[in-house]
Amino acid sequence: MRWLDADGTEREAEWEEPPDPKAPTDDACAASHEKYVWAVPTQEGFALQLNSFLSVLTLARRLKRTAVLMPLLFTGPHYRRDVAMRRLPPTQRIDAYINISATLQHSPVRFAHLDDVYHKMPRSAKCVSCSMTPPPHVRCARGWDFDWCDRDKVLRTRRPRCAAYYGEVRWPRECALCIFSAGFTGGVQLKDGNAWKLLRASVVLSSQYEAGALKVVKDLVGSKYVALHLRRGDKKHTMEKYGLTVPAVLDRVLIIARGRPVVVATDDRSPATLHEVTKRGFRMADRTSLEKHAIPDDALSAYLIDLLICANADVWVGTMTGDNKSKQTALIRSLRKGRGKDIE
Repeated sequence: MRWLDADGTEREAEWEEPPDPKAPTDDACAASHEKYVWAVPTQEGFALQLNSFLSVLTLARRLKRTAVLMPLLFTGPHYRRDVAMRRLPPTQRIDAYINISATLQHSPVRFAHLDDVYHKMPRSAKCVSCSMTPPPHVRCARGWDFDWCDRDKVLRTRRPRCAAYYGEVRWPRECALCIFSAGFTGGVQLKDGNAWKLLRASVVLSSQYEAGALKVVKDLVGSKYVALHLRRGDKKHTMEKYGLTVPAVLDRVLIIARGRPVVVATDDRSPATLHEVTKRGFRMADRTSLEKHAIPDDALSAYLIDLLICANADVWVGTMTGDNKSKQTALIRSLRKGRGKDIE
């Protein structure tokens, strides 16, 4: 791992997670009349962290509690390089990327950020995992001094409607309720699916990204265009098993576009893929495009711009197979529906 030190020098060293110290001032929240609900964060990518964020807001509305919004964690494999090179902090408040007020415009929920209320949160709040053993990527940041960060102390269940059940039946009088499962699909996304899907379709990113994406696209192709979301990365081998190679997908989009300009959003920036894209006259939002409009030079910012390019396109083409689901594709579909681009 290559690191950038504070004095500007670079060095090679093993990955070491930077600390984010947080501890309560006492072990009771009786002094506060608020009732809280939150989810232990995940170190996965933005799409899964967003799912957890939406699930907490949906559950908070149902339980009439205050949602504690966890910061985004960038110490997982997706963003470690950016953290080491000081392009991203180890943790960041989620409102740096999501316009929460605009997102909640049609379905208000009481919420507070962990940075503002962690000293009020009990060290030993009751916590349940809705997926039995919590996945290894679900864990607190280094330096969070709470018992509910300890996966060995978490109650484990697969009970249907787990998250809602423990909030409504088992622990309704507890001042704090913790869910130790990223997204906790079975408890909220399925049983409160309409509310959860409506909230996801209403997501608005911060103005830096919403306005920045429009400016980037205008520079690339103008206002009317076709967008392709070309998922590669960890899905590469499965896609190619179905014949969805880069040339095959691009040739298909060339037919769909019918002469209209095409912008390709992809996590594959290899020279080979770039060559295939450019020889067909397609465009991509590269580092130069982002820097021109003061968009940060990190993997998450590039991902968010690509996401919005697809969400705002006149025509969008995704890459997904029946047995190879994509959270990115599902998120783009939802954003397009919420913005009136597609009707299901």
